[in-house]
Amino acid sequence: MSSTPTPDVVTAVAELCALARRLSAGTVHVDRADAIEARFDGPLRVAIAGRVKAGKSTLLNALVGERLATTDAGECTRIVTVYRHAAGYEVTAIRHDGTREPLRFRRADGALQVDLGALTPDDVAQLDVGWPASTLRGLTLVDTPGLASLDGPTSRRTLDFMAHHHEQVSGADAVIYLMRHLHRTDGEFLAAFMDRSVAGASPVHAIALLSRADEVGAGRLDAMESAATIAARYRDRSEVSTLVSDVLPVAGLLAETAMSLREDEVAALRSIAALPEATRALVLLSADDFCDVAHTEITVERRRDLLDRLGLFGARWAVADLIPDPSRSAGDLARSLADRSGIDAVRRRIEQQFGPRARLLQARSAMLALRDLAAVLTTTDAHAGGRLRAELDRLETTAVEFARLTAVHLVMSGAATLPPSERDEVVQLLEKGTGDVAGNDGRADDGDTASRRAEAIAGIERWRSRAEDPLASTAVVTVADTMTRWYEHRYVTA
Repeated sequence: MSSTPTPDVVTAVAELCALARRLSAGTVHVDRADAIEARFDGPLRVAIAGRVKAGKSTLLNALVGERLATTDAGECTRIVTVYRHAAGYEVTAIRHDGTREPLRFRRADGALQVDLGALTPDDVAQLDVGWPASTLRGLTLVDTPGLASLDGPTSRRTLDFMAHHHEQVSGADAVIYLMRHLHRTDGEFLAAFMDRSVAGASPVHAIALLSRADEVGAGRLDAMESAATIAARYRDRSEVSTLVSDVLPVAGLLAETAMSLREDEVAALRSIAALPEATRALVLLSADDFCDVAHTEITVERRRDLLDRLGLFGARWAVADLIPDPSRSAGDLARSLADRSGIDAVRRRIEQQFGPRARLLQARSAMLALRDLAAVLTTTDAHAGGRLRAELDRLETTAVEFARLTAVHLVMSGAATLPPSERDEVVQLLEKGTGDVAGNDGRADDGDTASRRAEAIAGIERWRSRAEDPLASTAVVTVADTMTRWYEHRYVTA
């Protein structure tokens, strides 16, 4: 994943990580300091979460471009699994006490089948999968257990992994939440991930996906358009917009199958496309009709395999694609299916949402972990803990990037209530600035210096007035102060 770096903050946090290692040297906390630095130096960690059967593993496979995560219910689906780039192939169990144990594994139908040996899911805190997939070079993906209830043991694993508390920083820098429909429990799960400070999960670094979107409207050919309309409706609802920054539809199964569509499967679909129109319509009427041997000579096993791989919507769409051009190859049809699945739009949104601020999000996670480390250091060495805490305070006070991130969070989460025009201004200008700290910092490319400075002065006056409003809440004043600083910087750099 490409990202625009924020050199000052990134360098400062790297120096704090090094300081933490020096201060922890010779203590029981040195491993913790090493782990903080290692995570900060690694790729952005994005967790995929959602209810049971929401399609998390299928989406992960589609994003990786390879079928790794098993989509069948099994004991390993009850364990948080981290997929990261590695030079070779390795699977390791990480116990709750931090000890690591290599595990045997094999590929079955493409997916990983992991042998826990004598271990049980309750013995394992995480599975760590190292894999030489190019898509994992800049992005580490985390497959979390399906959420069934807020107090269930499996759900607790996911919530504990995502939570930030004094013993650990959240296991992910960003979150993708999958939902089939917006149930009350989805809101509860999302709210459980979030807190009202940017320290924890935030709409700044969380998006939601309307998963299995191809099943909307019984898999009609316009299912994805219907799903996009529903996603837009969800996006506009306050209980959603205060928790995630966007809602997109995706057909994960279609995207996953598009990676490995075979010529023999296309040949079977081509034979359906060649049927008389009335017969073809009957075959595609329902899943039962699709498997009815009376309609075509394709074996029941092959039809069921096609349904398992494509779903009814995917089969209908593939056949519709082949009717005008039966000669289309598996590669051509796979590209059409991938485009129809919405996975490319999801990848673009991940890139736009997380990419520009990847290092900043990692810096935020490292700062949280370092602050917790400072607290435990203080119990054994007050001087060391105090020094680390003082350096953290200094950076948080002076780093404008964190102020911007906090301001966007306050507005998007609803903690700071602003009129729509001001809300849009904050999100657009501050997000642009957050993503381009090293460059022009949100300056317009058009217009002369005088006009840019005039615009900046108007912004300074407008937001300074908002900050001085005696009726404004503390959150609104924080946002207004940050916007004032943003326009002041824009004036200087115009």
